[in-house]
Amino acid sequence: MPTKLPFYKLTMLTLVCVSSLLSIGSVPYPDDEDQPREPQPGFIQLPVEPLQQKKITSCGEAAITMAYNYAYPDDPLKELDVIAFAMDFGYYVDNRRPYTSPASMIAIAKRYTMGVSSGTVTTPEQGLALLFEKLHDDEPVIIDIWTYLSVPYSDAHFVVVTGISGHPKKDSVFIIHYNDPLTARNESARWDGRGGIWEAWQNNGDPGGSGWWMTIGATD
Repeated sequence: MPTKLPFYKLTMLTLVCVSSLLSIGSVPYPDDEDQPREPQPGFIQLPVEPLQQKKITSCGEAAITMAYNYAYPDDPLKELDVIAFAMDFGYYVDNRRPYTSPASMIAIAKRYTMGVSSGTVTTPEQGLALLFEKLHDDEPVIIDIWTYLSVPYSDAHFVVVTGISGHPKKDSVFIIHYNDPLTARNESARWDGRGGIWEAWQNNGDPGGSGWWMTIGATD
């Protein structure tokens, strides 16, 4: 004859089963071997429209276009026009590294507006503080990282940082959200650790690229 479990044991077994089902249906986060979530409430996410770079090496020109068009939505740029200008003046060479250097990025952006700010951060604390500051000021941040974060020291690649959120499972761990012109999507990655944004930003390999940043702000 079957033995009945006591009521409290049945209750515990039910809770364990429900918990397991919920765990299966949950969505992990970057560095947890799964896809990114949407930015968490209470953190920053600027609605910068992602763009697909027009040439395989024109990530810099695409990043400038995205940042400029966010600052000046009534007078948008076309990336192909930015590419043409950059190539005419030697700021962009599509078949020779670094293609577009950080110094050339500044020169290109200043062709279209004087609301250009740039600088360099040397520590992760400085870098994270800068991103928070600029995003709170409604300015997306162009930085220079690796093309593939999972492939250390892959080619340098310009992206546009659009937001910061907190890791849903780990306190004091930040997730960086950025528009990647290679994928034309808003991507996410951990700030620190192996394959994180800071590691790639610090070691991108571009001349003057380590910790380099640039913003384009609206001017009156």
